Amino acid sequence: MSVELRDVRKRYQDGRRTHEAVAGVSLTFEPGTLTVLAGPSGSGKSTLLALVGGMTTPTSGDVRLFGQSIVSLRDHHRAQLRRERVGFVFQDLGLIDSLSLLDNVLLPLLPSGRVDHAARAQALRWLTRLGLAELAESRADALSGGERQRGALARALVTNPSLLLLDEPTAHVDRESVAEIVRVLAELRDEGTIVVASTHDPRLVERPEVSRVVELREGRVAS
Repeated sequence: MSVELRDVRKRYQDGRRTHEAVAGVSLTFEPGTLTVLAGPSGSGKSTLLALVGGMTTPTSGDVRLFGQSIVSLRDHHRAQLRRERVGFVFQDLGLIDSLSLLDNVLLPLLPSGRVDHAARAQALRWLTRLGLAELAESRADALSGGERQRGALARALVTNPSLLLLDEPTAHVDRESVAEIVRVLAELRDEGTIVVASTHDPRLVERPEVSRVVELREGRVAS
């Protein structure tokens, strides 16, 4: 099922000033698509990504994840939906440097108590798919930028989400790493996952694997 934004607005109060980060956006994200949200810093990309994944709720409008409106859900119900159906790769990646790569990938499974032999095997499968199996026991702070990026992607995928969200997934990595990341995203798209990435990196925007580019300007869809 799809993810829908219906006339979504998100406002923040900054002292006496009200800032509208997202201004009346309506979009639908279908299974089996790779959508890129493009635009300069401050255009609303990260806020829109957070709204799509239910990390924040709109000031007005509706967000529907897989047929269910999340606007009126209690916080713990929305958190449960995110844990079960949504994977995130944040711009700062959020890897814990003192942990091994494998332990980092297992972190999303801790709240459900599923860190058993099967969970470790699942984590290793994703690390293998992303070319990181030999680094499973390496500390996160020993990894290169591209390896950290792919490690964060493995962590987001360990729960087999229906919706994958990535904030600047190709920042600070070389062209070879960009190609590897896009290859995996295209495979996930072909398997029916909804993939949405925000970026200002033309190397991602111009990739032929991208199904659609949505350009944002000042919180609005420009094209």
